Amino acid sequence: MRTISQRIGVVIGLSVLLFSWLSGCAAQAGTTKPIKSVVGTHITLQGPTNVQDLGGIRTKDGQTVRAHRLIRSSKLADYTTQDLRTLRVTYHLRSIVDFRSSREIQQTPDPRVAHATYHQDSVVANNYGQRTTKQFYQGLVSDPIALRGYRAFFNQLLRQKSGATLFHCTYGKDRTGIGAMLVLSALGVSRQTILREYLYANTNLARDPHIVFLNQRTPGKRAKTHLQRINAVTKGDLTAATQRIDQKYGSMTNFLKKLGMTPAKQTQLKRLYLTK
Repeated sequence: MRTISQRIGVVIGLSVLLFSWLSGCAAQAGTTKPIKSVVGTHITLQGPTNVQDLGGIRTKDGQTVRAHRLIRSSKLADYTTQDLRTLRVTYHLRSIVDFRSSREIQQTPDPRVAHATYHQDSVVANNYGQRTTKQFYQGLVSDPIALRGYRAFFNQLLRQKSGATLFHCTYGKDRTGIGAMLVLSALGVSRQTILREYLYANTNLARDPHIVFLNQRTPGKRAKTHLQRINAVTKGDLTAATQRIDQKYGSMTNFLKKLGMTPAKQTQLKRLYLTK
């Protein structure tokens, strides 16, 4: 009889195979063709597990996100010295965007990375935890602090002419997931593809048992189910945000304009981060 951990391992394995099939184009060693993927490329590091290069994701008009330009991640405090070197040398990291609250940043500050500029773009206040998940996601697209943070994020992306921008929160799934949704929307990626990329965070998070079980040694069945739920993302989470956008602003296009992304700036963003 399989243990819970073994069952989770089987599910993770099937998930990885499914997403590989959806991508339809796993990168081959030595290829010179642009990588095309539904979810981007997982970055394997010694510390964090939920780190994803968005390069290779296709837009509705057939273009692809440039590799080594947009990286979504969990907090940098989880990175080893070698991991930080990988970001600096392999990905030419130039900008770090931190969506966490001021209190979280004070408690666990990001290490400084040579040649990379750090930006605190908090999208939540210190008391953001006193909400349901649905309210939390709705706040990420309507609270004034969230609008300021994501607006600043876009402005920094427009200034970053080369190298990688890494954006993150704590686990790299909620605030970072919304950040990825917004930038991919501005680049012209479909909602279906954005959802697939968003849900892929579950595969990355499941690689790390410390995140899934919060270091509890022998949690009961109900506790395990609860912990897995709060440390994962669901379609309903993202839907809560997109429905709030449609209700409050009328469309994603209008919301992006609210964040300062005029048609001209979206064209500029595409020129910087897309390749044909």
